Amino acid sequence: MKKSARTLAAIGLATTLTLTTAACTAASESETSLDLIPHVHDVAFDPDGALLVGAHTGAYRVDLTTDEVSLVGETSFDAMGLTVQADTILASGHPAPDNQDDTFTAPNIGLVRHTETGWEQVSLAGVTDFHLLAATPAAPDFLLGLPSDRAVLAASRDAGQTWTDIGPLTARDISIDTMKADVVTATTPDGLMVSRDAGGTFTVVASAPALLVITADPTVEEGIIGVDADGTIWTGSTKEGAVWNTAGRATGVASAIAASFDGAVAIADEGGVRVTTDDGNTWRTVIRTNSSS
Repeated sequence: MKKSARTLAAIGLATTLTLTTAACTAASESETSLDLIPHVHDVAFDPDGALLVGAHTGAYRVDLTTDEVSLVGETSFDAMGLTVQADTILASGHPAPDNQDDTFTAPNIGLVRHTETGWEQVSLAGVTDFHLLAATPAAPDFLLGLPSDRAVLAASRDAGQTWTDIGPLTARDISIDTMKADVVTATTPDGLMVSRDAGGTFTVVASAPALLVITADPTVEEGIIGVDADGTIWTGSTKEGAVWNTAGRATGVASAIAASFDGAVAIADEGGVRVTTDDGNTWRTVIRTNSSS
């Protein structure tokens, strides 16, 4: 990878980490509405194709058929990391000032999940804030997380009940391949990196652009869709010699990206949360944020 690309990744990573850390204090429910959300941290698709949005004021579900937006569990909190494991929504972050019950323990809520009865605690209550969480249908009990208080990659192999620090890692984003659970990808100051031993060791993806946010592309073998620091959207693969192609642009800096098995892609950026179902030819905004108002 050229030095200029690595420098771009390092600058963009440092800037994005600073902005993300600064936006981690939860707002009260009275400060938000479904139409205008202060800040989006993460996005994911559930098995039914609905879009999940981890935001400054909670986790939201967007029905992409009707564009109806609802607050998951009718509970406000600062949802930082967000992922879906089978049909379960998992999240991390901080409690809202007016919602510091046993489920959302201050200052860091650890790992919580949403079930039919609402949000419930899984692990690390009061201890850890995962800024990023990743899961894969290839290994239903396998989770990865990036804790905000240390530059390591943490893993759980029992659906989040217990966690182990695998090793040091400075990364803005991580993803796990949808078919091969051992293939883990991370955006780092040294460029896009891939692990083929479930996060134990990483090597640079030599042909890849310098990406900030990424998601596994379930429609391509070892596929990745990502956005660089300039907002360019890229598609490619972690396989050796893969060709990377541009696929449009985000609006300003992207904070998260997700892809579904049916080909939908969602991006959280300065234009709000936008979705495409035609390979980026057209986009529609499903959630507005402060920066897009």
